[in-house]
Amino acid sequence: MLTIDELATSIETFPAVLRGLLSPVEPDALTARPAPGEWCVLEVIGHLIDCEHRAFLDRVQGLADGAESVDGFDPRPGMEARDFASESLDALLGELEGLRAESAAALRALEPGQLARTGSVGRENGFAAGDFAHEWPYHDQAHLIQIIEALKPNYLDHMTDTMRGALAALGL
Repeated sequence: MLTIDELATSIETFPAVLRGLLSPVEPDALTARPAPGEWCVLEVIGHLIDCEHRAFLDRVQGLADGAESVDGFDPRPGMEARDFASESLDALLGELEGLRAESAAALRALEPGQLARTGSVGRENGFAAGDFAHEWPYHDQAHLIQIIEALKPNYLDHMTDTMRGALAALGL
């Protein structure tokens, strides 16, 4: 199990990872949908912003403070309420950086024993504050993979058929 400080550092530094990866990418690539109904890169970042409190910090804090139950999380309302694809990468990452600094500070204020406190989400029992604290960087990494997959065509489209075939043969 990761320490509270390791978890806080992971979530706090994630926006810098995204900034480093995405700063050189053309704006059109950030708004391109990988497939119909899928999120573009900016919408993935918007999702991270939207779920910062409701999906993670509020649930970790609630259970850590002894709540018997915490709310579930549905990403649809937040994604429908805001047009993340029309916002700039810099603005979205700046917002995420600010949220993550607050969240990391809140995590670091917890005692290790608080992560073991459990409660329910909906009808499901037995969720620990630490479950959501560990899911947080896991969630980030899953969306990082989603972003990387969405960006692959930017490079692949500029390679020769020979290179594309070689990458396909490698399963890449």
